[in-house]
Amino acid sequence: MKKTLTLFITFFLLAGFIYSETIGVVNTQKVINESIRGKQAKTRLENFMKTKQKYINNLRSQIKSIEKSLNSPVLNQDAREKKALELQGLKTKLKRYAEDSQKEFQIKYNKEMQNMIKEIMPIIQDIGKTRDFKLILNHTPQAPIILYVDKTIDITNDVIKAYNSKYSK
Repeated sequence: MKKTLTLFITFFLLAGFIYSETIGVVNTQKVINESIRGKQAKTRLENFMKTKQKYINNLRSQIKSIEKSLNSPVLNQDAREKKALELQGLKTKLKRYAEDSQKEFQIKYNKEMQNMIKEIMPIIQDIGKTRDFKLILNHTPQAPIILYVDKTIDITNDVIKAYNSKYSK
């Protein structure tokens, strides 16, 4: 019994060692953040938000201006009511614009990420086939499923290099 148990444990340890040589990990978030295409996507998204933010800032300054003018003692009741309606309209416009901009940004962000993942996956698969990996796991430190990774099985930098060389043109 003791001999069988020892043999069984030895087999599992040996099997674990053999399979550990055929497992790889990749941090797809790092690939996206550090690749040329990822940096280009980030710039496009930032420029999109800057444009939206300029318009939001313009609306906010208009709102502040109207709020300031509402406190003026020279305004009669009709003018004050008109300004109050205009102010309410601008606040509603600002709220809607900010919400729409956020939704539009989320759609653009998701599309960018999906496109990059579609481009990255074949590269990961090619590296896996070339190196005879049996399994490649996604390891992202921000949402860890894998608690420890030996750097020798991390192919993230190789994926970044291959992605940059394939899509940098």
